[in-house]
Amino acid sequence: MLPSSAKRVLASKTAFGMTTQLPSETDFIVIGAGVAGLRAAISLAEAGRVLVLAKQELTESATQYAQGGIAVALSDEDEIGLHLQDTIAAGAGLVNVEAATVLAEEGPERIQELLEWGTQFDRTGSKLAFTREGAHSRSRILHAHGDSTGREMGRALAAKAKMLPNITFTEFEFSADLIIADGAACGVELIDKAGQLQSVSAFAVLLATGGAGQIFRDTTNPSVATADGVAMAFRAGAAISDMEFVQFHPTALYVPGAPRFLLSEALRGEGAHLLNMDLRRFMVAQHTLAELAPRDVVARAIASEIAQSKTKK
Repeated sequence: MLPSSAKRVLASKTAFGMTTQLPSETDFIVIGAGVAGLRAAISLAEAGRVLVLAKQELTESATQYAQGGIAVALSDEDEIGLHLQDTIAAGAGLVNVEAATVLAEEGPERIQELLEWGTQFDRTGSKLAFTREGAHSRSRILHAHGDSTGREMGRALAAKAKMLPNITFTEFEFSADLIIADGAACGVELIDKAGQLQSVSAFAVLLATGGAGQIFRDTTNPSVATADGVAMAFRAGAAISDMEFVQFHPTALYVPGAPRFLLSEALRGEGAHLLNMDLRRFMVAQHTLAELAPRDVVARAIASEIAQSKTKK
């Protein structure tokens, strides 16, 4: 519950819901402005005021770097049951079946929602265009502007959220910790643009801060992927599980001294082959799907090839 002395502070807004002054309290706080944070904010706006906190620009999140596409059973040759079956098979016996079922069954509705909100997925004529990616038995990957799927989805969700008067956005606010009272999160401590410690109270806080890619030397994740939300939740007493499951995208462009640039899985979906230093395909011997094997299989195979190449030098 909010402190009885808390009074609503109306944040002065610029265009599109951007605030120039942090409120001292709100109804809901969403930390993170990628696909998860934006979609959550849109739903929460039906119940009250929502403050969305972004560590850097609103457009700087893992969402913006997602290239290949989004899987959904919507094509004429596909079925929800097949999507679920492929998802479970790709998980090598470790899949949460309930979560996988929600993903497969609710996917079409979520995509229709995105289309209604203006997401411009690529089309062939008037029909949505689908391509193939790893571990999928059907072409069920929707994409936008070729390899800018995440960017387009983020654009459409941000545009929808900015139309809702209950949602306020702020950039360059570093969330430092959750405020806990009586065992519940009731606000956030953050470091503002000027480097000052601030606090905002709320009835509830939703963490949508993305992954932990930056703890690794090599990652295709953006610089903001530093596991802040996981750390805050852990310090607050939340149960943290499955942290060992870190997915590495198998293919990236390696340039010494530069960040790793993701090479879309759609390349393999369209027929590209993986070659080792001897210009030999190696995935054929690793999996029946060859280059379209699940990502963990491809990543391990690439790591093995790199290790072998070093021993040959």
